[in-house]
Amino acid sequence: MKGLKSFYQSFYGPIFYRHFRRPTYFEKIKFRIQFSVENPKNLYLHVHRNSGNHPCLIHTYDHGSRGNLKRNNSDKMVFDRVFLDFDVSNPDVKKVKRKLIDLRSHGLKHEKSRQDELRDQLQDLIINERIAKQAIDEARYFAVKFKETFGNYPALFFSGCKGCHAYTFFKATGFTNFNLAVSWFAENVKKSYNQQTLDLSVTQDAQARLSRTPYSKHQLTDLTVVPFSIEDEYDEIIMKSLNPHIEDFNWDDYQTDFHKHLQKIDLVETYNAQVRNVNKTTNRVRLKGSKNFNGVYDHRIFFRSILGDPV
Repeated sequence: MKGLKSFYQSFYGPIFYRHFRRPTYFEKIKFRIQFSVENPKNLYLHVHRNSGNHPCLIHTYDHGSRGNLKRNNSDKMVFDRVFLDFDVSNPDVKKVKRKLIDLRSHGLKHEKSRQDELRDQLQDLIINERIAKQAIDEARYFAVKFKETFGNYPALFFSGCKGCHAYTFFKATGFTNFNLAVSWFAENVKKSYNQQTLDLSVTQDAQARLSRTPYSKHQLTDLTVVPFSIEDEYDEIIMKSLNPHIEDFNWDDYQTDFHKHLQKIDLVETYNAQVRNVNKTTNRVRLKGSKNFNGVYDHRIFFRSILGDPV
């Protein structure tokens, strides 16, 4: 697709240090899964070779240096966005995917006509049964609320299957514990806005998370990961996915001061985690005493460990 390298440069930067990963369902075929990518051209080549055949995943965050790709030192990583995943759980899709994955474990051309038939069934569920609609609607609702608070919409992408992604962008910032901050934010968004499709497992290890590369084809549905706006109707999004063309990406259209909010959460949650750890250690020692709480210097700490904080 013309303009893809330019899009990746705008979206990821001219130079970056990430892993590109192409997981496989092969059981007996030796297959290299992970590669280092450092610029838009590297990424474009891997997407071009694997799109539609294997998942095209890339680290959400720039590791800052080639060596840090192995060390994974959070102090050197560039945190400039939060990735959220909205995904629908659907038994019909699971059933078809299970059959298709089983065939693919023997190779991409194993019973090819049957694989094509199952792919068409998946497309029908997504296109005609509109199973991704709940995830898309919830992501749009989140985007509206996010803009009301932070001034700009997040970038929204259809995942190519039964969900979608949201990227919030902000000034590259350091954090004490990025995972804690993002996890707390996502948990409260899910609860406050009743976001049933928001996948919290993605945010619990946000720092190490890989996301599906924009404009790559989903390996099971053959639908493309494409951006959409809050005004786009479901059918419009699907048509974009079936007939993709590269849209310009302007970082300034999505940049916010969301990092300031995350840093406040980071300070509070890091402190709370330290207090919880101290209390656990202290209480383990104190509980070794007699039934009369021998060695407990402050009974309030002991009872709070049992009852929890006041509501």
